Amino acid sequence: MTRALLFAALLGTAVVPGTARAAEEADDTKRAETIRGLVRIVGAQAGIVLHCRKHYTIDDTVSEGLSRTVRRALDAGLGHQRARNAIAEEGRRVADEIAAVGPEQWCADQRDLLNTDGVRVFID
Repeated sequence: MTRALLFAALLGTAVVPGTARAAEEADDTKRAETIRGLVRIVGAQAGIVLHCRKHYTIDDTVSEGLSRTVRRALDAGLGHQRARNAIAEEGRRVADEIAAVGPEQWCADQRDLLNTDGVRVFID
């Protein structure tokens, strides 16, 4: 009986081949999602600065601080050149999105999204 309990306990704590790899893949997926989200923040802030001032009052301190903080995190996570390339690609994506829906609608959408998360880039 004691052997059976010991065996069961060992099985419960054993590392099953593939389990560690699955955990690493999950971590890699989560990291990639986080990086995509950070890149999108920088792209959105650039679009806001370039297009939304015509329609809304922007809190420059919040916007610039957010971009600066996120860029530092991306530089640390990706390296400067990779972060720069990812941001440039996102800038092109945002520009295409703004062109497709129009600046006024895009800015209204950003305002609705961003002013609900506790960070108020749009003042009005």
